[in-house]
Amino acid sequence: MRKAQIIQRVIDKVFTVIEASQTLWCSERTVYRYMDTLKHEWPPWFIHWLVWKPSNHTPENGKYAYIKRIAHDKRFAWWGPTFLAEKIEELYGVGICHETLRQRMIKRWLRNVNHRKRKVWKERRERKESYGMMSQFDGSYHDWLGNWDKECLLVAIDDATSIPVKMMFSIWEWLEDIYSFWKEYMREYGKPVSIYLDRHATYKVNSPEDIFDEELRTRFSRAMKRIWVTIIYAKSAEWKWRVERWFKTHQDRLIKELRLAWIRSIDKANKFLVEYYIPKHKRKFAVEAKGSWDYHIRQSKDEIREMEWIFAQESERILKSDATIAYKSKGYQVKKWITLPRKAKIQVCESMRNEIRLYYWWELLPYTMITYK
Repeated sequence: MRKAQIIQRVIDKVFTVIEASQTLWCSERTVYRYMDTLKHEWPPWFIHWLVWKPSNHTPENGKYAYIKRIAHDKRFAWWGPTFLAEKIEELYGVGICHETLRQRMIKRWLRNVNHRKRKVWKERRERKESYGMMSQFDGSYHDWLGNWDKECLLVAIDDATSIPVKMMFSIWEWLEDIYSFWKEYMREYGKPVSIYLDRHATYKVNSPEDIFDEELRTRFSRAMKRIWVTIIYAKSAEWKWRVERWFKTHQDRLIKELRLAWIRSIDKANKFLVEYYIPKHKRKFAVEAKGSWDYHIRQSKDEIREMEWIFAQESERILKSDATIAYKSKGYQVKKWITLPRKAKIQVCESMRNEIRLYYWWELLPYTMITYK
């Protein structure tokens, strides 16, 4: 009746059509339609004839009652609406939309409401300001050389410039190849401030029981801590998307370049990377960094020479009463043992070339190897 009074005032030219549309929250065309309805019909015609009535698209109640009895069957307990709708049509010949069935099951407490999780949009991390502040490191297994076998391509990309600073082919992503990779990297460029890598077992102890034990660090993480290089572990591949994206580029471009050069061996491929591919890739895809400073820290010759001992495997042995220790089925006689306490804990370091050093705290101990009979 309120709507009819407002439209009557428009007919009596008390209100304008624009004022009536703003009052009724409708368009001007709807106001003209209301005026025509009021002139020819009674005010109850403003109410839609389907109010309080079932929709024209609603099937008959008998169909829904039949489907409800089927859904309550124990055979279909915990069935999803999509598959259940298909089976009802297949077994009973009654068709129903799976979304309608889902709403009916929710209404009858046969199914819980599963709210769709909102996708959280995260901004990409900005690049580092200068060259050498962060190196993203990863390995990719692929049939790079066309030998029907998967080789591993180790890549270190500078985060500020997207330059592939170092690339090297290897058979596996194990410690020996990673040691060779970073030894050549630091000899040529120096130590980066930080390394961004994944949670591979070579880089990180992933056991929930050992994750907080500082003594159970991997040889790689222990070596990087000794030379003051920060390690940042990525929780997923998307976190280090820059190096992952470059692998997609290399799997397209590098493979074709290797095919054109007729290269099928790892040694020739590593030489090809250094002499041709990396310089060409730098010229084409390098990004200018915000800062002009190089944050790589150059190593001295002594540090480079001691690199294999930085990556050494460490284990602890108790000094016996005859001043000997046993390590890997071999015996070692410690000299100058008089200054050592009884049952001293000796640190055994095995280098990458299987050489042995013995330490008591920071003191290097001389020794001779003995054989057990």
